[in-house]
Amino acid sequence: MNNRALSSKDDLERALNQMGQALADDVRAYLIGGCAMILYNAKIATKDIDLVLLTANEAESVVKALSTEDFRVVVPKDNVYCRLGTAIMMEDKKGMRVDIFLETVCRKIKVTPRMAARSKLHSRHGKLEVYLVSAEDIFLFKSVTEREGDLNDMARLAERGLEWRTILEECEAQSGEVILEGYLAVRLQELEEERGVVSPIKIELEEMTEKKLRARKKS
Repeated sequence: MNNRALSSKDDLERALNQMGQALADDVRAYLIGGCAMILYNAKIATKDIDLVLLTANEAESVVKALSTEDFRVVVPKDNVYCRLGTAIMMEDKKGMRVDIFLETVCRKIKVTPRMAARSKLHSRHGKLEVYLVSAEDIFLFKSVTEREGDLNDMARLAERGLEWRTILEECEAQSGEVILEGYLAVRLQELEEERGVVSPIKIELEEMTEKKLRARKKS
């Protein structure tokens, strides 16, 4: 899976259309990651097409559709990709890869009803409806991943302008056993130190993290 072909906007649209035309059942898919950034004109290419599906039946339908289009299931060799919690990875002979997530990414963040409401319908291809998650939610997803280039992507999104309060509120809402505020605070610190991007919510996230850690020590 090394030296995979980069996916441009045309590659992405072509793959989505092939998938939609091959589907036997209706599917609603949410685009995250680099492919979503391409459609936001914040990036020109990505190595993977990241799809989040909300039901196992939809995931099964997508796998079957891709299988008819010369995609095959592959097993990641990179531990970073294993930690992403991808449900299924599929790749064609040209090296284009589709990463299919079932509701949750990195076993930490879900596509919630709030995220779904913020998403915009991008296109319809046959039985496939493609929704583009908000820039704020893409930023949050990237804060819990460890893939090369994600920090650069976060910087690009921040430079374009973000509703920081939306990011903080979604992070807090999904935080639980895993203190997501801590993950996001660390990434924002890295953004500030390495890319010069200053976030207005970093200090608040650090305070929330410290409060939760103190509470756990007392319990």
